Amino acid sequence: MKLALTLAAVIAFVGPVAAQENDAADFFRKDKNYWSRGLKAPAVIAYNEDIRHVRSISKRKQIVRRMVAHQARKKLGKRWVKSAVKIAYVESQFNPKAVGPRTRHGRARGVMQVMPKSARAMGFNPRRLNEAEYGIAAGIAHMRLCIQSGVRTDAEMSACHVAGTRGWAIRLRKRAQRYKRIYVAMVRRAPGYWD
Repeated sequence: MKLALTLAAVIAFVGPVAAQENDAADFFRKDKNYWSRGLKAPAVIAYNEDIRHVRSISKRKQIVRRMVAHQARKKLGKRWVKSAVKIAYVESQFNPKAVGPRTRHGRARGVMQVMPKSARAMGFNPRRLNEAEYGIAAGIAHMRLCIQSGVRTDAEMSACHVAGTRGWAIRLRKRAQRYKRIYVAMVRRAPGYWD
């Protein structure tokens, strides 16, 4: 009887609080780390949070999407947030561990799928591109180079991301030009949700 009463009390306490949380595991993690010690849980997720410990794939993607939006807003301004999020969605669907197909220039890596050679040229370590925040920073730095090379629209930014700072404004060979056109269309159709 005492066990049933205690269980009922826990359910009564957990019910309204758990409704505000995303899932039960998150509630119990916060209870263990914060509430049991008399501390308040943080209101927002820190951007340097280690996402490897987040089990839910959709929650992980949501955190990475927020990281992309945050860095784009901070480094490029509000105008380029939508473009950055759409490119990250098309490139990796917000997966920091994404590795592109083998090309003659190497394999693109990370959330924004930055090529190793481009990363080195911008002062980034290609081996760290699969770390969420580091890979996003490299992608945002590439977007900044695109803006410096004359990009003014979202379509031009997409073309610059796929063809580089020299190739976005010129006509490429037939196959490369066709791929650039298809890529720009994919980014334009990508979901436009951002924070």
